Amino acid sequence: MTAPVSTARVAASAPFAHVRNLPSLTGLRWATAMLIFGHHLMAVEYFGGPAGTVWAFVFEAGKTGVTLFFILSGFVLAWGFKPQQSAGSFWWHRFARIYPLHVVGVVLALIAAATLVPEIRTDGAAPLASNLLLVNGWVPDWWQAGNPASWSLVCEAFFYLSFPFLIRPLVRLTNRAKAVTVGVALALVALAPQIAALSPVPMSSASTPLLRLPEFVLGVTLALLVKSGAWMPLRLRYTVPLAVVGYALSEAPAVPGTDVHPGLAATVGFYALLVASLAVADARGRSTFLARPLWQELGRVSFAFYLVHLLVIASVSSAWPDGHPELPWRQAVTLALAAFGIALGLAFAMHKWVEIPAQRWLLRYDPARRANAPSVGAAEAVR
Repeated sequence: MTAPVSTARVAASAPFAHVRNLPSLTGLRWATAMLIFGHHLMAVEYFGGPAGTVWAFVFEAGKTGVTLFFILSGFVLAWGFKPQQSAGSFWWHRFARIYPLHVVGVVLALIAAATLVPEIRTDGAAPLASNLLLVNGWVPDWWQAGNPASWSLVCEAFFYLSFPFLIRPLVRLTNRAKAVTVGVALALVALAPQIAALSPVPMSSASTPLLRLPEFVLGVTLALLVKSGAWMPLRLRYTVPLAVVGYALSEAPAVPGTDVHPGLAATVGFYALLVASLAVADARGRSTFLARPLWQELGRVSFAFYLVHLLVIASVSSAWPDGHPELPWRQAVTLALAAFGIALGLAFAMHKWVEIPAQRWLLRYDPARRANAPSVGAAEAVR
Protein backbone atom coordinates (compact mmCIF):
# COMPACT_ATOMS: atom_id res chain seq x y z
CA MET A 1 0.00 0.00 0.00
CA THR A 2 1.38 3.42 -0.93
CA ALA A 3 1.40 6.25 1.55
CA PRO A 4 -1.36 8.85 1.09
CA VAL A 5 -0.34 11.99 -0.73
CA SER A 6 -1.14 15.18 1.09
CA THR A 7 -3.56 17.68 -0.42
CA ALA A 8 -0.88 20.35 -0.33
CA ARG A 9 1.53 18.16 -2.28
CA VAL A 10 -1.07 17.34 -4.91
CA ALA A 11 -1.89 21.03 -5.26
CA ALA A 12 1.79 21.89 -5.60
CA SER A 13 2.35 19.15 -8.19
CA ALA A 14 -0.76 19.62 -10.32
CA PRO A 15 0.53 22.64 -12.31
CA PHE A 16 3.54 20.67 -13.54
CA ALA A 17 1.51 19.07 -16.32
CA HIS A 18 1.05 22.54 -17.85
CA VAL A 19 4.62 23.84 -17.39
CA ARG A 20 6.43 23.94 -20.72
CA ASN A 21 9.48 26.12 -20.17
CA LEU A 22 12.39 25.09 -17.93
CA PRO A 23 14.86 27.97 -18.30
CA SER A 24 17.28 26.74 -15.64
CA LEU A 25 17.97 23.64 -17.74
CA THR A 26 18.86 25.88 -20.69
CA GLY A 27 21.32 27.73 -18.46
CA LEU A 28 22.67 24.42 -17.16
CA ARG A 29 23.66 23.53 -20.71
CA TRP A 30 26.13 26.40 -20.69
CA ALA A 31 27.59 25.41 -17.32
CA THR A 32 27.98 21.90 -18.71
CA ALA A 33 29.74 23.17 -21.82
CA MET A 34 32.18 25.02 -19.56
CA LEU A 35 33.08 21.80 -17.76
CA ILE A 36 33.91 20.18 -21.09
CA PHE A 37 35.85 23.27 -22.22
CA GLY A 38 37.94 23.13 -19.05
CA HIS A 39 38.58 19.41 -19.57
CA HIS A 40 39.84 19.96 -23.09
CA LEU A 41 42.13 22.79 -21.98
CA MET A 42 43.62 20.19 -19.63
CA ALA A 43 43.87 17.54 -22.37
CA VAL A 44 45.69 19.94 -24.71
CA GLU A 45 47.88 21.05 -21.78
CA TYR A 46 47.50 24.81 -21.85
CA PHE A 47 48.72 24.90 -18.25
CA GLY A 48 52.14 23.63 -17.24
CA GLY A 49 53.93 23.08 -13.93
CA PRO A 50 51.96 23.38 -10.67
CA ALA A 51 49.14 25.22 -12.46
CA GLY A 52 48.74 22.25 -14.79
CA THR A 53 48.50 19.91 -11.80
CA VAL A 54 45.80 22.05 -10.21
CA TRP A 55 43.90 22.40 -13.47
CA ALA A 56 44.00 18.65 -14.02
CA PHE A 57 42.75 18.05 -10.48
CA VAL A 58 39.77 20.35 -11.08
CA PHE A 59 38.89 19.41 -14.66
CA GLU A 60 39.88 15.77 -15.11
CA ALA A 61 36.22 14.92 -14.41
CA GLY A 62 35.01 17.66 -16.78
CA LYS A 63 34.37 15.00 -19.40
CA THR A 64 31.30 14.02 -17.36
CA GLY A 65 29.69 17.14 -18.77
CA VAL A 66 28.67 14.91 -21.68
CA THR A 67 26.88 12.66 -19.18
CA LEU A 68 24.95 15.69 -17.98
CA PHE A 69 24.07 16.54 -21.59
CA PHE A 70 22.66 13.03 -22.10
CA ILE A 71 20.55 13.21 -18.92
CA LEU A 72 19.33 16.69 -19.86
CA SER A 73 18.39 15.53 -23.33
CA GLY A 74 16.23 12.69 -22.01
CA PHE A 75 14.64 14.86 -19.33
CA VAL A 76 13.76 17.75 -21.64
CA LEU A 77 12.39 15.54 -24.41
CA ALA A 78 10.19 13.61 -21.98
CA TRP A 79 9.01 16.82 -20.29
CA GLY A 80 7.89 18.23 -23.64
CA PHE A 81 6.53 14.94 -24.99
CA LYS A 82 3.46 15.37 -27.18
CA PRO A 83 1.49 12.12 -27.50
CA GLN A 84 -0.13 13.35 -30.70
CA GLN A 85 3.22 13.95 -32.45
CA SER A 86 4.17 11.25 -34.95
CA ALA A 87 7.57 9.59 -34.86
CA GLY A 88 8.36 11.07 -38.28
CA SER A 89 7.61 14.58 -37.10
CA PHE A 90 9.67 14.08 -33.95
CA TRP A 91 12.66 12.79 -35.91
CA TRP A 92 12.42 15.66 -38.39
CA HIS A 93 12.43 18.21 -35.57
CA ARG A 94 15.53 16.58 -34.08
CA PHE A 95 17.22 16.46 -37.50
CA ALA A 96 16.50 20.16 -38.02
CA ARG A 97 17.86 20.90 -34.57
CA ILE A 98 21.26 19.20 -34.81
CA TYR A 99 22.21 18.31 -38.37
CA PRO A 100 22.90 21.71 -40.00
CA LEU A 101 25.37 22.66 -37.26
CA HIS A 102 26.86 19.17 -37.34
CA VAL A 103 27.70 19.57 -41.03
CA VAL A 104 29.29 22.97 -40.38
CA GLY A 105 31.31 21.44 -37.52
CA VAL A 106 32.62 18.68 -39.80
CA VAL A 107 33.60 21.22 -42.46
CA LEU A 108 35.47 23.32 -39.88
CA ALA A 109 37.18 20.18 -38.60
CA LEU A 110 38.35 19.30 -42.12
CA ILE A 111 39.74 22.83 -42.54
CA ALA A 112 41.53 22.64 -39.18
CA ALA A 113 42.93 19.19 -40.00
CA ALA A 114 44.24 20.41 -43.37
CA THR A 115 45.95 23.44 -41.83
CA LEU A 116 46.68 23.89 -38.14
CA VAL A 117 45.73 20.58 -36.52
CA PRO A 118 46.84 17.69 -38.75
CA GLU A 119 46.61 15.23 -35.85
CA ILE A 120 42.81 15.20 -36.12
CA ARG A 121 42.87 14.30 -39.80
CA THR A 122 40.49 11.47 -40.68
CA ASP A 123 42.13 8.66 -42.64
CA GLY A 124 39.77 7.33 -45.27
CA ALA A 125 36.41 8.19 -46.76
CA ALA A 126 34.49 5.55 -44.79
CA PRO A 127 35.10 6.95 -41.29
CA LEU A 128 34.46 10.49 -42.54
CA ALA A 129 31.20 9.45 -44.20
CA SER A 130 30.19 7.59 -41.05
CA ASN A 131 30.72 10.77 -39.05
CA LEU A 132 28.61 12.80 -41.48
CA LEU A 133 25.89 10.17 -41.09
CA LEU A 134 26.33 10.13 -37.29
CA VAL A 135 27.12 6.43 -37.00
CA ASN A 136 30.89 6.45 -36.44
CA GLY A 137 30.54 5.86 -32.68
CA TRP A 138 29.42 2.30 -33.38
CA VAL A 139 32.99 1.53 -34.52
CA PRO A 140 35.31 2.26 -31.57
CA ASP A 141 38.30 3.01 -33.83
CA TRP A 142 36.29 5.70 -35.63
CA TRP A 143 34.74 7.37 -32.61
CA GLN A 144 36.48 10.72 -33.21
CA ALA A 145 36.44 10.70 -37.01
CA GLY A 146 35.50 13.96 -38.69
CA ASN A 147 34.79 16.50 -35.96
CA PRO A 148 36.24 14.91 -32.78
CA ALA A 149 33.58 16.52 -30.55
CA SER A 150 30.69 15.12 -32.56
CA TRP A 151 31.02 11.59 -31.17
CA SER A 152 28.38 12.58 -28.60
CA LEU A 153 26.00 13.51 -31.43
CA VAL A 154 26.21 9.90 -32.61
CA CYS A 155 24.85 8.90 -29.20
CA GLU A 156 22.21 11.61 -29.34
CA ALA A 157 21.12 10.50 -32.81
CA PHE A 158 20.61 6.98 -31.46
CA PHE A 159 18.68 8.35 -28.49
CA TYR A 160 16.44 10.36 -30.81
CA LEU A 161 15.85 7.30 -32.98
CA SER A 162 14.91 5.30 -29.89
CA PHE A 163 12.77 7.91 -28.14
CA PRO A 164 9.40 7.26 -29.87
CA PHE A 165 9.76 3.56 -29.07
CA LEU A 166 10.78 4.19 -25.44
CA ILE A 167 8.51 6.98 -24.31
CA ARG A 168 5.09 5.35 -24.70
CA PRO A 169 5.95 2.14 -22.78
CA LEU A 170 7.62 4.26 -20.08
CA VAL A 171 4.57 6.51 -19.78
CA ARG A 172 2.37 3.47 -19.24
CA LEU A 173 4.52 2.02 -16.46
CA THR A 174 3.35 2.29 -12.87
CA ASN A 175 5.31 4.64 -10.65
CA ARG A 176 6.90 1.66 -8.93
CA ALA A 177 7.99 0.25 -12.28
CA LYS A 178 9.44 3.64 -13.21
CA ALA A 179 11.43 3.60 -9.96
CA VAL A 180 12.74 0.14 -10.88
CA THR A 181 13.70 1.50 -14.31
CA VAL A 182 15.73 4.21 -12.61
CA GLY A 183 17.56 1.59 -10.54
CA VAL A 184 18.24 -0.60 -13.57
CA ALA A 185 19.57 2.38 -15.54
CA LEU A 186 22.01 3.27 -12.75
CA ALA A 187 23.13 -0.36 -12.46
CA LEU A 188 23.80 -0.48 -16.20
CA VAL A 189 25.88 2.70 -15.94
CA ALA A 190 28.11 1.01 -13.37
CA LEU A 191 28.29 -2.18 -15.44
CA ALA A 192 28.92 -0.53 -18.83
CA PRO A 193 32.75 -0.83 -18.75
CA GLN A 194 32.45 -4.49 -17.77
CA ILE A 195 29.89 -5.11 -20.53
CA ALA A 196 32.23 -3.48 -23.06
CA ALA A 197 35.15 -5.59 -21.86
CA LEU A 198 33.18 -8.85 -22.16
CA SER A 199 31.36 -8.01 -25.41
CA PRO A 200 32.10 -10.34 -28.34
CA VAL A 201 31.91 -7.31 -30.66
CA PRO A 202 34.07 -4.21 -30.15
CA MET A 203 32.37 -1.74 -27.82
CA SER A 204 33.45 1.28 -25.80
CA SER A 205 31.70 2.25 -22.60
CA ALA A 206 32.59 5.87 -23.39
CA SER A 207 31.37 6.18 -26.98
CA THR A 208 29.19 3.22 -28.01
CA PRO A 209 25.65 4.68 -28.09
CA LEU A 210 23.98 1.57 -26.69
CA LEU A 211 26.10 1.72 -23.54
CA ARG A 212 25.30 5.41 -23.01
CA LEU A 213 21.55 4.88 -23.48
CA PRO A 214 20.86 4.28 -19.74
CA GLU A 215 21.82 7.90 -18.97
CA PHE A 216 19.24 9.13 -21.47
CA VAL A 217 16.59 6.69 -20.20
CA LEU A 218 17.23 7.88 -16.65
CA GLY A 219 16.52 11.46 -17.70
CA VAL A 220 13.34 10.40 -19.51
CA THR A 221 12.04 8.39 -16.55
CA LEU A 222 12.73 11.05 -13.93
CA ALA A 223 10.99 13.67 -16.06
CA LEU A 224 7.87 11.49 -16.21
CA LEU A 225 7.93 10.96 -12.44
CA VAL A 226 8.46 14.63 -11.65
CA LYS A 227 5.97 16.05 -14.15
CA SER A 228 3.23 13.75 -12.90
CA GLY A 229 3.96 14.73 -9.29
CA ALA A 230 4.68 11.10 -8.38
CA TRP A 231 8.15 11.97 -7.07
CA MET A 232 9.83 15.16 -5.94
CA PRO A 233 13.62 15.51 -5.74
CA LEU A 234 15.56 17.09 -2.91
CA ARG A 235 15.88 20.86 -2.89
CA LEU A 236 18.76 22.59 -4.64
CA ARG A 237 20.56 23.25 -1.37
CA TYR A 238 21.15 19.49 -1.24
CA THR A 239 21.38 18.50 -4.90
CA VAL A 240 24.05 21.06 -5.82
CA PRO A 241 26.59 19.69 -3.30
CA LEU A 242 25.57 16.15 -4.23
CA ALA A 243 26.32 16.95 -7.89
CA VAL A 244 29.78 18.17 -6.83
CA VAL A 245 30.30 14.90 -4.97
CA GLY A 246 29.15 13.02 -8.06
CA TYR A 247 31.63 14.99 -10.17
CA ALA A 248 34.45 13.84 -7.90
CA LEU A 249 33.23 10.24 -7.71
CA SER A 250 33.45 9.85 -11.49
CA GLU A 251 37.17 9.24 -10.99
CA ALA A 252 36.65 6.62 -8.28
CA PRO A 253 38.31 3.24 -8.98
CA ALA A 254 36.45 0.15 -10.10
CA VAL A 255 35.43 -2.66 -7.76
CA PRO A 256 38.68 -4.64 -7.26
CA GLY A 257 39.09 -7.44 -9.77
CA THR A 258 36.31 -6.13 -12.01
CA ASP A 259 35.52 -3.36 -14.45
CA VAL A 260 32.41 -2.34 -12.49
CA HIS A 261 32.37 1.37 -11.60
CA PRO A 262 29.87 2.31 -8.87
CA GLY A 263 31.37 5.80 -8.86
CA LEU A 264 30.00 6.37 -12.36
CA ALA A 265 26.53 5.36 -11.20
CA ALA A 266 26.82 7.84 -8.33
CA THR A 267 27.86 10.57 -10.78
CA VAL A 268 24.91 9.91 -13.07
CA GLY A 269 22.46 9.60 -10.18
CA PHE A 270 23.55 12.83 -8.48
CA TYR A 271 23.58 14.72 -11.79
CA ALA A 272 20.06 13.49 -12.48
CA LEU A 273 18.93 14.73 -9.06
CA LEU A 274 20.33 18.17 -9.90
CA VAL A 275 18.48 18.27 -13.23
CA ALA A 276 15.22 17.23 -11.58
CA SER A 277 15.52 19.75 -8.74
CA LEU A 278 16.26 22.59 -11.18
CA ALA A 279 13.17 21.60 -13.19
CA VAL A 280 11.02 21.63 -10.06
CA ALA A 281 12.38 25.05 -9.08
CA ASP A 282 11.39 26.39 -12.50
CA ALA A 283 8.00 24.67 -12.43
CA ARG A 284 7.22 26.24 -9.06
CA GLY A 285 8.33 29.68 -10.17
CA ARG A 286 11.43 29.75 -7.96
CA SER A 287 13.94 31.50 -10.17
CA THR A 288 17.54 30.29 -10.18
CA PHE A 289 20.54 32.22 -11.44
CA LEU A 290 20.68 29.82 -14.42
CA ALA A 291 17.34 31.27 -15.58
CA ARG A 292 18.77 34.79 -15.94
CA PRO A 293 18.85 36.31 -19.47
CA LEU A 294 22.65 36.04 -19.92
CA TRP A 295 22.65 32.35 -19.04
CA GLN A 296 19.69 31.77 -21.34
CA GLU A 297 21.51 33.37 -24.26
CA LEU A 298 24.67 31.38 -23.53
CA GLY A 299 22.64 28.20 -23.12
CA ARG A 300 21.12 28.70 -26.55
CA VAL A 301 24.56 28.89 -28.19
CA SER A 302 26.01 26.03 -26.11
CA PHE A 303 25.46 23.45 -28.85
CA ALA A 304 27.40 25.47 -31.42
CA PHE A 305 30.07 26.24 -28.81
CA TYR A 306 30.44 22.56 -27.99
CA LEU A 307 30.93 21.65 -31.66
CA VAL A 308 33.74 24.16 -32.26
CA HIS A 309 35.48 24.61 -28.91
CA LEU A 310 37.95 21.72 -29.24
CA LEU A 311 38.84 22.73 -32.80
CA VAL A 312 39.60 26.25 -31.55
CA ILE A 313 41.55 25.04 -28.49
CA ALA A 314 43.74 22.83 -30.69
CA SER A 315 44.17 25.48 -33.41
CA VAL A 316 45.18 28.22 -30.97
CA SER A 317 47.77 25.92 -29.34
CA SER A 318 49.15 24.61 -32.66
CA ALA A 319 52.08 27.06 -32.64
CA TRP A 320 53.68 25.20 -29.73
CA PRO A 321 55.61 21.91 -30.09
CA ASP A 322 53.14 19.04 -30.49
CA GLY A 323 50.34 21.53 -29.84
CA HIS A 324 50.84 21.43 -26.06
CA PRO A 325 51.79 24.89 -24.71
CA GLU A 326 52.29 23.90 -21.02
CA LEU A 327 52.60 27.55 -20.03
CA PRO A 328 52.88 29.26 -16.64
CA TRP A 329 49.46 30.12 -15.32
CA ARG A 330 49.36 33.80 -16.38
CA GLN A 331 50.22 33.07 -20.00
CA ALA A 332 47.99 29.99 -19.97
CA VAL A 333 45.01 32.01 -18.74
CA THR A 334 45.58 34.57 -21.51
CA LEU A 335 45.74 31.84 -24.14
CA ALA A 336 42.68 30.09 -22.71
CA LEU A 337 40.71 33.35 -22.77
CA ALA A 338 41.72 33.87 -26.39
CA ALA A 339 40.49 30.39 -27.30
CA PHE A 340 37.29 30.95 -25.34
CA GLY A 341 36.61 34.27 -27.08
CA ILE A 342 37.18 32.84 -30.55
CA ALA A 343 35.02 29.78 -29.85
CA LEU A 344 32.23 31.91 -28.37
CA GLY A 345 32.31 34.30 -31.33
CA LEU A 346 32.12 31.40 -33.76
CA ALA A 347 29.30 29.86 -31.75
CA PHE A 348 27.21 33.04 -31.84
CA ALA A 349 27.78 33.36 -35.59
CA MET A 350 26.82 29.73 -36.22
CA HIS A 351 23.75 30.04 -34.00
CA LYS A 352 22.54 33.22 -35.71
CA TRP A 353 23.41 32.49 -39.34
CA VAL A 354 23.19 28.69 -39.53
CA GLU A 355 21.30 27.08 -36.66
CA ILE A 356 18.25 29.35 -36.48
CA PRO A 357 17.61 29.92 -40.22
CA ALA A 358 18.33 26.28 -41.17
CA GLN A 359 16.03 25.01 -38.47
CA ARG A 360 13.23 27.35 -39.55
CA TRP A 361 13.63 26.34 -43.18
CA LEU A 362 13.72 22.60 -42.47
CA LEU A 363 10.69 22.75 -40.18
CA ARG A 364 8.63 24.04 -43.10
CA TYR A 365 8.87 20.45 -44.34
CA ASP A 366 7.78 18.83 -41.09
CA PRO A 367 5.74 15.72 -42.09
CA ALA A 368 3.00 16.70 -39.62
CA ARG A 369 2.73 20.16 -41.13
CA ARG A 370 2.55 18.74 -44.63
CA ALA A 371 -0.05 16.19 -43.59
CA ASN A 372 -2.24 18.98 -42.19
CA ALA A 373 -1.74 21.27 -45.18
CA PRO A 374 -4.73 21.84 -47.51
CA SER A 375 -4.83 19.98 -50.80
CA VAL A 376 -3.63 21.72 -53.96
CA GLY A 377 -7.20 22.34 -55.06
CA ALA A 378 -8.15 23.80 -51.71
CA ALA A 379 -5.03 25.95 -51.69
CA GLU A 380 -5.90 27.30 -55.15
CA ALA A 381 -9.42 28.05 -53.97
CA VAL A 382 -8.04 30.03 -51.04
CA ARG A 383 -5.88 32.05 -53.39
